[in-house]
Amino acid sequence: MQSKYFTREIQPFITPLTAGQHAAFADGDILFDWTAFDIPRGSCRLIGAHVEIRPKGNANVDPNIFPLELVFAKSRNAKAPGSLGALNSPAATPGSIYSQTDTFLGHMPIVAGDFADTDPLACASAAAPLGMVFEGDMDVRGTVGYNAWDKIYVGGIAGGAIDLTSLTRINAGDLDGPTYTVNGTDPRLHFAQGDTLYATASGSAIQLVTGTILTMGDTWIQMTSSGVALSNADFIYNAYPIRIVLTFEK
Repeated sequence: MQSKYFTREIQPFITPLTAGQHAAFADGDILFDWTAFDIPRGSCRLIGAHVEIRPKGNANVDPNIFPLELVFAKSRNAKAPGSLGALNSPAATPGSIYSQTDTFLGHMPIVAGDFADTDPLACASAAAPLGMVFEGDMDVRGTVGYNAWDKIYVGGIAGGAIDLTSLTRINAGDLDGPTYTVNGTDPRLHFAQGDTLYATASGSAIQLVTGTILTMGDTWIQMTSSGVALSNADFIYNAYPIRIVLTFEK
């Protein structure tokens, strides 16, 4: 018997640039831009969301127990909605509203009281507003199953001083991996096996550290494959520091 409930797990990419994780967010700033996910064909009701936010990458491992807002939209004629704007800035006023008109589906607040006492990992669970129903339409080819034409999107807006900055840095050693020597903070406090890492010197340019984290020690990170040559003192970031699990009723 097929269950009438299903979930979607979403991990939005948040750039390690200064317009991103390399600077703290403020209330009203764009936390992450539209990230697509699929739902089954037909209508379904969003009944709740679980949000998991990594701690600040400092020695204190400060938790990010701050409110945020999830906003939802759909594609239009197979095109994604217009960007919410640059990260770390208030929502942009579009030059033309064409790419945003008839795309928004609703919004869902995650308030400070929704967070559990899971210091330093911030975890919140909240019920969705009543009446938030999404529809996965059949695509133009008549595909049965998941919607392959129009997609659903979620974006995030910070409701407080969410801080994803990192003090973990490359500390000389083998600069092209797969094992990197690091200092600044113990990487195990902020990163996890399977994380995708990016490096930045100053928050103005980034490069992917090839592979994902295989294992770590207090002063080293071993990746699953060798990467590009990094530079001493580069900052290291997890590209996907927020995890969202949406629960739907079909």
